[in-house]
Amino acid sequence: MNIIYRKARVEDYEGIYYVSCYSWDETYRGFMPDDYLDDRINNFYERSLNTKKYLEKLENDGDLDKYLVCEVDGKIIGICQYLKSHNEKYPNSGLLGALYVLKKYQKLGIGKELFRLATIGLIDLGYNSIYLECLTGNKAIDFYTKYSGVLKENINYPISNFTVKADIVFYEDINKLKELLEK
Repeated sequence: MNIIYRKARVEDYEGIYYVSCYSWDETYRGFMPDDYLDDRINNFYERSLNTKKYLEKLENDGDLDKYLVCEVDGKIIGICQYLKSHNEKYPNSGLLGALYVLKKYQKLGIGKELFRLATIGLIDLGYNSIYLECLTGNKAIDFYTKYSGVLKENINYPISNFTVKADIVFYEDINKLKELLEK
């Protein structure tokens, strides 16, 4: 198995959307309306073009380098995005905006490595703390709290035309997080 971690490129849009689409289906069925998840799959091509537009916007804004992918044998199987906070309660923190790995490739250290690389990226941007939003009921919460993450609050998280609950996980010391992810 040949594993490569790298910065995303606009031409990765189909692979990135594939991971987003199918990891959501694997993880969130039962937490979100089935028709929403089905629509993501049934309208794959059209929705993947939205991903392409998003990546083009990131590229134009100079932020595409904050989107990472993991390839196994040439296929994108994991994605991760980090960026500045969009939550007024955490204005000086970095945000882990997305971290998804296809179920078949979970528990191999791929998510941990993507998280580590994102953490390094946020340190390089000058952040001392980091937070993320994890949908309530997602088993990944155990992964996030394992590395010193503290549950801060439960929020309403809008998605499309509905709202779900999400937990805010906060890491006060990003350097401690980096050390834990390097073990």
